[in-house]
Amino acid sequence: MENNRLSMTSAQLMKKLSEAMFYMTDLNLYLDTHPDDTRAIRMFEEACESAKACFDAFEKRCYPLVAASADCADSWEWLVGVWPSQKMS
Repeated sequence: MENNRLSMTSAQLMKKLSEAMFYMTDLNLYLDTHPDDTRAIRMFEEACESAKACFDAFEKRCYPLVAASADCADSWEWLVGVWPSQKMS
């Protein structure tokens, strides 16, 4: 699966990440009202792992999504170069 993520375009990776985050959030909302549903808890844990893998794959291949992910050792410009919206087109 990781090799598949590395061969995707930045737009495809962002779409996968968005889907994974939506699924994780949806399960989180469900668990707010059904905290004892063990199947949903397992699904949420898997969704979190998937979302993290998508996030990591995107950042590894494209650019940092959050300032905390950037290497700011040389300068403050955590997003150097083309802006994300320009890379997606």
